[in-house]
Amino acid sequence: MTPSNEQHKRTLCFDAWYMWLLLTYGVGFQPDDLKRLSFANTFPTGKVGWTLGYMINQTNYIPAEFREKPIGKQRFHTYVFISLGIIILTFLFLLITGYKFCRYVWSKRTQQYVSVNKHGGYTLPHEQSAV
Repeated sequence: MTPSNEQHKRTLCFDAWYMWLLLTYGVGFQPDDLKRLSFANTFPTGKVGWTLGYMINQTNYIPAEFREKPIGKQRFHTYVFISLGIIILTFLFLLITGYKFCRYVWSKRTQQYVSVNKHGGYTLPHEQSAV
């Protein structure tokens, strides 16, 4: 122990006893196995903490059997052709709808309207005078 670690001396006995009980009774290590056990605070890739250990422990609960398979070439081509078909049909629908709307607007603009003149009679636009 160095003088900088003096404040931690009181808890070292309790920590050591706790670790020994946890490893032997909690985890199931035999006393001979404890001789080969070593603790690390850092890995070459970074610091080791309880969060990393918890994450590594939780990855054991992910089932190894399930693996999402990528779609095959045939199914991919089918999806592409169906998507292109829907896009083409939508584009054709938009073109036809736009064409019909333009024809409707054009027919409304070119249609001759009947108007009422000053004398109360109905006249066509080409019969109106410039008064």
